Amino acid sequence: MKYCKKCVQPDTRPNVVFNRDGVCLACSLAKKHNKIDWSARRRELEKIAEYSKKNNVSKYDCIVGVSGGKDSTRQSLYVRDELGLKPLLVSCNYPPEQLTERGAHNLSNLVSLGFDCIQVAPDPKVWKKLMLQGFLKYANWCKSTEMALYASAPKVAIAYHIPVIFLGENDAMAFGTNDTGTGGSANAMKYCNTLKGGDPEANSLVTKEMKKQDLFWYKYPTDEEMEWAKLRVVFLGYYIKDFTRFKNAEFAVERGLEIRHDKPEDIGDIYGFSALDDDFVIVNQMLKYVKLGFGQVTDQISEAIRLGMMTRKEGINLVKKYDGKCADNFIEKFCKYLGITKKKFWQVTESYRNKNIWEKDGKGDFKIKVHPIK
Repeated sequence: MKYCKKCVQPDTRPNVVFNRDGVCLACSLAKKHNKIDWSARRRELEKIAEYSKKNNVSKYDCIVGVSGGKDSTRQSLYVRDELGLKPLLVSCNYPPEQLTERGAHNLSNLVSLGFDCIQVAPDPKVWKKLMLQGFLKYANWCKSTEMALYASAPKVAIAYHIPVIFLGENDAMAFGTNDTGTGGSANAMKYCNTLKGGDPEANSLVTKEMKKQDLFWYKYPTDEEMEWAKLRVVFLGYYIKDFTRFKNAEFAVERGLEIRHDKPEDIGDIYGFSALDDDFVIVNQMLKYVKLGFGQVTDQISEAIRLGMMTRKEGINLVKKYDGKCADNFIEKFCKYLGITKKKFWQVTESYRNKNIWEKDGKGDFKIKVHPIK
């Protein structure tokens, strides 16, 4: 396991790119950040806005996929107030059992800032079955829910003839992966590592009792459907100089966003402003830590280092202390939700522990073999 020499991004992240000097793609792009012609990017964005207005056959110029969190709050207000567009917000909601009160508040808060919003709520029973398959087969319960999250906006766009969808950050800039290129187009989003074509059947998540109709909100539109609709999916963050998790959180909190106040050692999150509408994401970040050797804190710290908020040495200490942490009460709640025992949970979890990354110490506890100590 190797780490970027500038931040703490590991080479175990799927599709992460490192250059010859051992620097990840995100750090390489960050080095060029201040040299970018942001005026030119603004003009490019304005052309996209013009395209959305000219091809609009509904009352809406574009769609912003939202959860009510920090990024979608800033995106929605930027599209409306900075670009002068009329957006339709589309939210793919967690079932009532899974949605936190904080999440419900934040979505309500965003809509109350003056937006129309369509809320997609897939059948909770099917949702839960697909989640369970994702956990058992990939140790990633988010596999199916992210399919619904990303498929819902283009499905609504095609149905209502809305020409543009705005997403947030490009993963190349945020995480150093190269799934969808390094530009502003997100039309290839369905081919990224998690979605892998955006088809739950092709990803072996479907059980025998499920029908085609049950999967409607999980299946991404085909390339032909996207082309027919002349649909453009755009990474808005590519065009905004200060589009960072920290700036977006500051912006959203000022406008009513409610964040977490849990201890970092309980949630594996040192800032508390990410993934606010659901608590099971804490479990999934722990699972990612078991499989790949990094979790939420690695992502947070890597960006903070690039922004000059802390040194790499300071970041390493925080990663070692808090990454992958998950309090037992979140695991218990997750097991109860999916109807499995904690014994089964840990059997599945341990079966996915990457032995190339982890080793047992003298006490029989697991530890990561190599940490970035230089």
